[in-house]
Amino acid sequence: MPDELPSKPTQPADGLAPLSLIEAAVVDLMAAFDVSEPPIPIEIMLQRPKAGMWKEINLSELSTAFINITQRYAPRTSVARLLARCIVRSEWGEQHQMTTIGATDDGLRMLARAILMPRSMLDRVSAASRTPLTLSMRFEVPEDDVRKRLQDLGLFTAE
Repeated sequence: MPDELPSKPTQPADGLAPLSLIEAAVVDLMAAFDVSEPPIPIEIMLQRPKAGMWKEINLSELSTAFINITQRYAPRTSVARLLARCIVRSEWGEQHQMTTIGATDDGLRMLARAILMPRSMLDRVSAASRTPLTLSMRFEVPEDDVRKRLQDLGLFTAE
């Protein structure tokens, strides 16, 4: 894993939709942590942030009250939302225009889903294999969140 952040964020042109800002930030986040395959190591990202990112989080000191355990992989979604909050409140997040994304709960959830299931990794999965169940197992994300992420990207329509 590289020890330093890329010198300049991959930023889309001003005025692009929140999803474009999120996707650009996730590309840089994956590069900073040298992640190329799922599942995304969100716990390591929280515990060992790169210089200039957020303050490290000791997950063993957290209350489990905020963690959803209603379905398989749900705790990862809760931890991803915590990571998303850390990102939007950090200098790194400001540099990637994430402050406005974090202003709403929907924006934070969209960012968390994008971190767990980066577009570049979803694009490598064949269309036939892009089912909620298959992606849930591959990315270690609850099926409901997979559906929402695919909807965010326009790759899945609610029935």
